[in-house]
Amino acid sequence: MKHRKGIDLVRSDVDYTVGQGSARPTPPSPEAGYRVQIWIDEPEAGGELLETISHATDFSVSCAALKASIRARPGKVVVHLNGRHRMSCERASDPPLPE
Repeated sequence: MKHRKGIDLVRSDVDYTVGQGSARPTPPSPEAGYRVQIWIDEPEAGGELLETISHATDFSVSCAALKASIRARPGKVVVHLNGRHRMSCERASDPPLPE
């Protein structure tokens, strides 16, 4: 937000809302929590996002969703995120062949 004289009142690289004359952080959004995503290939290799398995605010719930998605999506890349920060990125192993 700019002052009428062109001075930045709120830093543009941080999400803030202005209410009643004071700057305060915005309430948490789904982007701020833990997410588990399924990709065809690694994001750096130009992979495509297939689906977001879970949004969670609790770390243990997110870890459980990560383990379940690794079992349920063999051969796909499973990415575990905390907000915008990647905690893990691994390709789910294929199930063993039946004998």
